[in-house]
Amino acid sequence: MSAPTPAPALPVKEETLWHGTPSWLLLFGKIVTAFLVVIVLVLIYYFGYQFLAPYATIAWIVIAAIIVWQLFAVFIALARIRTTLYTVSNQRVIIETGLTTKSVEDIDLRYIDDSQFNQSFIARLLGIGNVTIISSDKTLPTYVLRGIRDPRGVRELIRANAYQVSQRQLFTRAT
Repeated sequence: MSAPTPAPALPVKEETLWHGTPSWLLLFGKIVTAFLVVIVLVLIYYFGYQFLAPYATIAWIVIAAIIVWQLFAVFIALARIRTTLYTVSNQRVIIETGLTTKSVEDIDLRYIDDSQFNQSFIARLLGIGNVTIISSDKTLPTYVLRGIRDPRGVRELIRANAYQVSQRQLFTRAT
């Protein structure tokens, strides 16, 4: 009498577990910096008017150029945030980035070795943080999901599902 052969494992349907983007609160520092630059420039012009009077037109052009540059930097940072998408499924972590061109990177949960999260003091106050994924993936061994809400929860979601996927593997990979 022969032993029964085990049934082959059925493929697991991919389901999205979490989907998000970096928080716009990452711009907090850039916005504060731009605001302070504008205030300092206006104060310099106001208190230095006696010295700048012969060059008033040039001074206003320089001030306007710096203000436009600060606004442009904030706008580009916001556009980068809005065009970055993170998705965690029960099979992989998908990272879509790109302002003018689109790039999609996948990290298979089977290859995730570790995950970490960290928050600076300001990030804790704002309720955001970073999740670092450490994997044995050849093209993307380490990736940081930046500025996401509830980084501890997202890290635990990734960790738990990576463990679950590794338990379903028939053969384990050599480390």
